[in-house]
Amino acid sequence: MPMIETFEYSGLPSRVLCAPGSVERLADEVRRLGCSRVLLLTGRRSGQSKLAKAVKLVLGDLLADSFDGVVEHSSVSMVNEVGQRARDGRIDLLLAVGGGSPSDTAKGVAILLAEGAPLEQHAGSFTPPDNIVQRELHKPKIPIIVIPTTASAAEVTPGLGIRDDHGHKLLFWDTKLIPRVTILDPAANLEVPTHLMTTSSMNALAHCIEGLYSKRRNPISEGLALHSIRLLTTGLRAMIRDPQSVDARARILSGAHMSGMVIGNTRVCIHHAICHCLGGLGGLSHGVANSIMLPHAMRFNLPFAGDKLALSASAFGVNVQGLSEAEAAQSAIQAVENLQREIGVPRRLQDTALSRDLLAAIADYAMNDRGLYYNPGPTPTRQDVLKLLEAAW
Repeated sequence: MPMIETFEYSGLPSRVLCAPGSVERLADEVRRLGCSRVLLLTGRRSGQSKLAKAVKLVLGDLLADSFDGVVEHSSVSMVNEVGQRARDGRIDLLLAVGGGSPSDTAKGVAILLAEGAPLEQHAGSFTPPDNIVQRELHKPKIPIIVIPTTASAAEVTPGLGIRDDHGHKLLFWDTKLIPRVTILDPAANLEVPTHLMTTSSMNALAHCIEGLYSKRRNPISEGLALHSIRLLTTGLRAMIRDPQSVDARARILSGAHMSGMVIGNTRVCIHHAICHCLGGLGGLSHGVANSIMLPHAMRFNLPFAGDKLALSASAFGVNVQGLSEAEAAQSAIQAVENLQREIGVPRRLQDTALSRDLLAAIADYAMNDRGLYYNPGPTPTRQDVLKLLEAAW
């Protein structure tokens, strides 16, 4: 008789609008939350986009302030700066438009406003092999609305990463940080370059793979992960054929959002532990790091999660009829490598600006990332991480 699979799952308290032109509903959503003083957060490029201009026009008098200086991986000093502007401006809602960094910055500001300075004291910590400390953040948080322009899925998760002065990614977790409203507008997404959508989609695919074999995996997240993979892979191929396809952009945005729902319960594993450090210390964009590392992380976890990797093969479009579990698992890794080539994302660390001299330090930093705790099998060692980095070089 099969053993009953027991699990815990928490539904995410957010509202999602996905439709071409859904940005036009933004002001109504702000008012529905009872808010009237919005602070808009963007990066330099996204701040000059047609989308940002449309957002400002729709908000009208609801827009109290805007900050367009968000940079990749954000930073403690930036969160402090924006937090002070929010306090001075009596802001009652944070609006993030762009990729993962504006969303993470908004969440960091929400923590700072509610829990107080310094921000660093609210970060979680991990000491190998199994000592994980998650700070309890009990106070209510300022509402956040997000309009994502990439497939990072930062708009979904209760977690965030903020870089400190030493290049470490400080990781935080609080379900009250989940944005109240997410607007997925595939028509507005057409102005986003395809290379940003392809690399950030590799991050979303990594969410799905890690969610399938995380130590906190569950059947609900499994179902979300498998359908997310289908949406992402079909959407990516369609976008490469026709970059102006609204349907392709909708598939990618929807699949990415679902991938965030996956890790909202399962957390991430060794892949993201390494990618956090490749970004914080090595300076790589999160999408580029994810694009390169994913098949290597899958291969590393093959001995511990072959059944889950095999399960993903059909979602990637592999005909698994007649394949053994081991063959199906290998075919899933091959499918990811084939997808890398099809969509033209970076495949080797040596092809980026990363210095090989940093690999040892990145391996050291990764040992304090909680992703190692949730990885299947024994807790990875520093040598495991370094070997994985060398394989990706």
